[in-house]
Amino acid sequence: SGIGSQKDRVVTEEEWLQKWETGNIGFHKEQGHPLFQKYLDVLLNGRSGLRLFFPLCGKAVEMKWLVDMGHSVVGVEVSEQALKEFFAEHNLPYCEEPVPEISGAKKLQSASGNISLYCCSIYDLS
Repeated sequence: SGIGSQKDRVVTEEEWLQKWETGNIGFHKEQGHPLFQKYLDVLLNGRSGLRLFFPLCGKAVEMKWLVDMGHSVVGVEVSEQALKEFFAEHNLPYCEEPVPEISGAKKLQSASGNISLYCCSIYDLS
């Protein structure tokens, strides 16, 4: 039963931040997630200019793909490091602003305006 209990264990916010700090991010897919690629056409269904939500986004490369296709992206991620790495790795200028409704939260927004990434707990986002 040890394995089952480990499988269902919830990662704490501190553990998650630690993973980013130590670079222990085996979950991050540099080439994107295969299922995302497989079902992208189904998701988009020929539509353009969609606004897509990425919960727990990390620095998912798929966000950049979608923006390059003319969509906009809203993400939420508790690790500010992950969000800053996303903008840095894609050479995207961005600005930061506080989110008045959420204590300690920030929004990192691309200069182009089509990527808005919220740095806070997903449970604090309305």
